[in-house]
Amino acid sequence: MSRMVRTSFGMAALIGLLCSTGIGAQYTVSQQAGLPAYRYVDPRIGTGNDDQGDTVPGPTRPAGSIHPSPETLVGSNAGYDKDAPISGFAQLHTQGSGGRTTYGTFLVSPQTGAPQFDEPEHLSLKADERLAADAYAVTLSRWGIRAEVTPAENAALYRFAYPAGSPATMVFDLTRKIRGELASDGADVTIDSARGRIVARVRAKDYWNPARTDIWFVAQLDRAPTRWGVRAGTAVKPGVTTASTPADTRLAAWWQFDPTPGKPVMMKVAVSFTSAERAAELLDEDIPAWDFDAVRAGAQTAWNRELARITIDGVGEADKRRFYTALYHSVIQPRDRSRDQLVADRTTPHWDDYYTLWDTYRTGFPLMSLVRPSVYAGNVRSIVSTFRKFGAAHTAFIGGRNYQVGQGGDEIDNVLGEGLIRGVTGVDWRAAAEVALHNAWQERRPRYQIDGWFAVGDRSPEPDNQRARSGSSTPAFALNDFYAAKLAAAAARPEEAAALATRSGNWRKVWDNDATSDGFSGFIMPRHADGRFQAIDPKLGWDGKKYDNVGFYEGTAWVYSYAMLHDLPGMIAAMGGRTRFIARLSHALESNLIDITNEPSFATPWLFSDVGRPDLASYWADRIFRRFTADAYPGDEDNGAMSSHYVFNRIGLFPKLTTDLYYLHAPHQPKATITLEDGKTFSIVTRNWKPGRIYIASARLNGRPLTRPFVRQADILAGGTLDLTVAAKPTGWLRD
Repeated sequence: MSRMVRTSFGMAALIGLLCSTGIGAQYTVSQQAGLPAYRYVDPRIGTGNDDQGDTVPGPTRPAGSIHPSPETLVGSNAGYDKDAPISGFAQLHTQGSGGRTTYGTFLVSPQTGAPQFDEPEHLSLKADERLAADAYAVTLSRWGIRAEVTPAENAALYRFAYPAGSPATMVFDLTRKIRGELASDGADVTIDSARGRIVARVRAKDYWNPARTDIWFVAQLDRAPTRWGVRAGTAVKPGVTTASTPADTRLAAWWQFDPTPGKPVMMKVAVSFTSAERAAELLDEDIPAWDFDAVRAGAQTAWNRELARITIDGVGEADKRRFYTALYHSVIQPRDRSRDQLVADRTTPHWDDYYTLWDTYRTGFPLMSLVRPSVYAGNVRSIVSTFRKFGAAHTAFIGGRNYQVGQGGDEIDNVLGEGLIRGVTGVDWRAAAEVALHNAWQERRPRYQIDGWFAVGDRSPEPDNQRARSGSSTPAFALNDFYAAKLAAAAARPEEAAALATRSGNWRKVWDNDATSDGFSGFIMPRHADGRFQAIDPKLGWDGKKYDNVGFYEGTAWVYSYAMLHDLPGMIAAMGGRTRFIARLSHALESNLIDITNEPSFATPWLFSDVGRPDLASYWADRIFRRFTADAYPGDEDNGAMSSHYVFNRIGLFPKLTTDLYYLHAPHQPKATITLEDGKTFSIVTRNWKPGRIYIASARLNGRPLTRPFVRQADILAGGTLDLTVAAKPTGWLRD
């Protein structure tokens, strides 16, 4: 415990150094008006557990491959608890890894004195922690070290101010993952003491994607170390420069140097999924010098560019903090690893870390289609490339490896189909159709292709966690078939398009007209292989921990009975028609039978607009909006799914999946402006806006009254102005 006491050192010298580098002002979110957009980002938002966001506190670039961040041994799947001591800084992280942790790879632990290898033994309390989009800084109180990091796209630059009097030490834990768990199927390390460089590799395992993944790490010091060594297993070997360990054995390296008073220690690191050589090249390409401020300025420029794509006006600093942080989170993943490829592959986009498309096709990719359609096109081309390389492209492509996770269906088809329907350009849609048609004829489960439903007891494609369920996967496969049919038609394959369009009606195979709940009849119900419906309460679902035999994934019959977004007329008719549908949906929402902050129900409240009740859609949009608190999301951020949901809700739009439309509801500020990639702007202006005015009273697009509670993607992309008038009480606007 004595190690937890703050080490005595020259505080006056350190304070002088901090002031000279301007740390006191750089990382705080100022409350002054007119700030550059990146200054509104507050990475503290969402850093709690799954029910708060599970976001990463450290800085990264938009879609950056590397994501350095502090590590604690307790806390969320992002590896951080704001109240816990810090063990060091890892280079890879993810927001939204759910029940199994991923990354936390290549931990750097700055220390003083003899190296401490076991993570619980080198924990440090922290002081003066600063979080921002462009950098992170903290004082490790135990060691008296001020640590800072700022990111490039594939590399990061660290700056450490060590106290005088004790040897400056760095320990590199090469085989751990989030929360300090051992996650290695073999590792090796080489120390080049003359150059001040460490090169390491780990064959990572036990990540969310169960595939083994080789990851390389290069760290370059701005000076030569004076002492070094390795620890392989439990054997500490001073002076040794190379080592390797087999599976399930820890490997660490360390070096020491004598700190220069008033001069911080600099270290740049890069990570590659291709090779050690590529990691070294990326290190030099992204950070050629030792200029911390220049790297940070690059991060600021990148974030200002991204955050300028949507702006809000007429609200206070707290609203801007919340909005721009959500917009920031929405473009962190998926990650662009196009440059981290073999030379022959660098002309093709390579997008990675889909956690997972089951989450992001609903709001993340629609937002991308509006503000970053070229990035959407790059993702589609990457998916096609993955398919050609591996013979399949699955919904959880992570660390360069496929994972057919089975949460719903084959959501690759949904991403491809939404891009086609929304008019994303720069894509060979015939090539994209090959992916979806392969899924339709080869990847859909055999019983679904023969009998038309996925049965209770049928196996998921994943061996470790049976997520695929009859009542949730069957309508998901039907939706996949709808999108595959659209892609087949675009590829001039009319017979396949017709067959898949017919098969998209397979949701009816798991619709039980006799199932009843709360006075309503007709529900999606799990079905056995012999045709019997599973005899369960429609309110019963599976959450991965209990009711393991229930045929739904993260939902119930109430939730999945609203999943047929591609066949709304059929769904409404199956529920008894428009009037009964409105009554049923109102009851479901008011009785908390719909989890409005989980992905399967993202679109459900907006269905009121499809039956002539946009007033109710606005009411529930506001109810959902209030679930996003000042410092947390109402659930796991899930790779940008939750943050993009917030962005849409805030500005008054919500994607109507399977179409090129966006639902309208009352915005939460007087004005929002979308700046498109071609420089055009689309403004959403609410001239009489006030808090509490949550209902639309009138709407004009470029001066023309709207006759439906939707706006087309093409109208937004053409630029112009949507003028809204709002009211505090329900209005008759477009109400049937």
